[in-house]
Amino acid sequence: MKVVRLVIFSVALVAEILFVAALNCFDDWTFERMPVLFVAAAFLSGVACLAAVSNFTINISSRNQAILFWGVAIILRLIVLPLVPSDELFRYQWEGKIQQAGFNPYIVAPADSKLDGLRRDFPQAAKINHPELCAVDPPGAELLFKFLSGITDRPLFYKILFAIADLLVAALLLRLIGGEDRYRGAAWYAWNPLVVYSFAGAAHFDSVMMLAMVGGILALVRSTTTSESETKWLWAVLAALLFGIAISLNLVAASLLLLCAVALRWRAVVLALTALIPALLSFPFGFPKVPIWESLGQFTQLSRLNDLFWWVIEETVLPNPHQRDFHYYPIMIVCVIGVSLLFVRDWKRGMLWALGIVIVLSPILHPWYCVWILPLAAWRSAYAWNVLSITLFSYYLFWDERLFVLPWHAEPWMRGLVIAPVLAALVMLSAQKRATVAAT
Repeated sequence: MKVVRLVIFSVALVAEILFVAALNCFDDWTFERMPVLFVAAAFLSGVACLAAVSNFTINISSRNQAILFWGVAIILRLIVLPLVPSDELFRYQWEGKIQQAGFNPYIVAPADSKLDGLRRDFPQAAKINHPELCAVDPPGAELLFKFLSGITDRPLFYKILFAIADLLVAALLLRLIGGEDRYRGAAWYAWNPLVVYSFAGAAHFDSVMMLAMVGGILALVRSTTTSESETKWLWAVLAALLFGIAISLNLVAASLLLLCAVALRWRAVVLALTALIPALLSFPFGFPKVPIWESLGQFTQLSRLNDLFWWVIEETVLPNPHQRDFHYYPIMIVCVIGVSLLFVRDWKRGMLWALGIVIVLSPILHPWYCVWILPLAAWRSAYAWNVLSITLFSYYLFWDERLFVLPWHAEPWMRGLVIAPVLAALVMLSAQKRATVAAT
């Protein structure tokens, strides 16, 4: 039996590496069939990853596990570095560039005529998505873009930096999981093709936010488990600071704040630091005179896209012909608060559910949004999220508009491709759990 598992593991791992490498052959989506081939290779790499991690054996020394874990994680990221980055990178570079020139990204949109001179020196300006919108990222992210733009505009630099942050997330996750099974547990995150592609391939900066968020969760755990009062406070302060940094990079980290307060109990007063950090980082942009936080709300006016839940409501009881999404965000916030209150006795599990509600109820679901929850899913052994991370690669079929009646409109077959495997995985995992309980 051990030999069989070793063979499956080895074959699956080699297959994942080969299929991830194949993504480099299909990343030019200006060609007719490339998005379909890209998604097919990504799907196969995901299936291979699930098979490999499921058969990851711990019957080797901890040192050898570490070599295997980090070796595969680094190789996968090196393989995708040559891929064409997402158009999100062009906005990062642009907003950093205009800050270097003295413009405020919360006031001046990319399409503004004031920026014509800068636009001529930035060939990718035409590829910036939603050029009519001012900056929608929090001030910490904008300052990060300014800092990086002052160093270089080379995409490879951004990719390497975001990949390093991603690997540091994996390192923190090893500490968070602990025990002899930590390398297998963390491999669900570190070897995941969507994780690999999102940061080292597509150059999304979310790995920096996730580094702060996972670091904050680890500090929370330390604060609640250590016995010395002074040490508890130090860990609590560190958790508050890290969550403040995470929120200043991406507001999604705020969905965990109520459970942070539950975990810290009377030490929750330190969370005032969490609110202070985004406020302080807003001052360079003219806050409070400049309505920065109103600018951040612009994304609520965008059309709904690729969501997991609201399409069911809209196609049954509540039509939404203009596909607007602003009215869904208050519902999502209320649900996050409700879920957080339900898990006051198990805040660790509650964090998975709170962030999960954000993803399920988000009216706009880009694939890299799913990556936010994968460290928590690995920590709490919620493996169905890994299946979703693979099926969400279907999103990139949108670049092949011939497959759809309307551009960027998901057809039922695509929704089934994303959701059906996840539901099947949930049923299988539930049956497996019941069988385990019955056997004991």
